[in-house]
Amino acid sequence: MNPQELRRIFGFLATGVTVVTAIGPQGEPVGVTANSVTSVSLDPPLILWCLTTKNINLSAFALHAPFSVNVLTEQQTEIAKNFARSGTTKFRADTYSRNTSQPPTISDALARIVCRVVALHLAGDHTIIVGSVDSFESREGSPLVFQSSRFGRFLPAQASADAFDPLLDVWM
Repeated sequence: MNPQELRRIFGFLATGVTVVTAIGPQGEPVGVTANSVTSVSLDPPLILWCLTTKNINLSAFALHAPFSVNVLTEQQTEIAKNFARSGTTKFRADTYSRNTSQPPTISDALARIVCRVVALHLAGDHTIIVGSVDSFESREGSPLVFQSSRFGRFLPAQASADAFDPLLDVWM
C-alpha cells in the first residue's frame, strides 16, 4: 500500500478546521489544528478528534482534562497554519484569550465547544480523544474548510427538492 497515495485519497474528504486548546502539564496554553473532529452522540453529548501519538502536546489531553474545540472561520487560515506547526510559541495575544482555569479561547472563532476527556483510544499512529461536552457557544459566519491540502470555504449546491432533516435523522 502506498501511504502517499492513501493520504491523497484521504484528502478528498472535505473537513471543517478547528484549533483544539488545552492547558499543558506546567499550566501553559496548548493548541493544535485538527480537522478530525466529529460528533459522536447527542445523548450524552460527545465529540471526538484524533491526535498523532508523536505530538508533544498529547499529555495535555489526559483522562478528565478540559479542552476546547474552536471552529475557525473562513478568515482564520493563518491561525490554522500557525497551530498546525510544531513548537510552543503558537499563542499571540491578539488571537486568543485565557482564563487560567479554562482552556484558551481562539478569538473570533465561529464556535467553541468546551469538553472534558472521557476516553482515549490508541488507533494506529493516532490517539482518538473522546470528550464529554460541558458547554458550547457560536456566532454567525462561514466555516473554514480543508480539502486536498488546501484551505477554502463551503459553497452550497443549487437548492434541491431533497432535504435532510437532522432533527428527524431522515431525508425529506
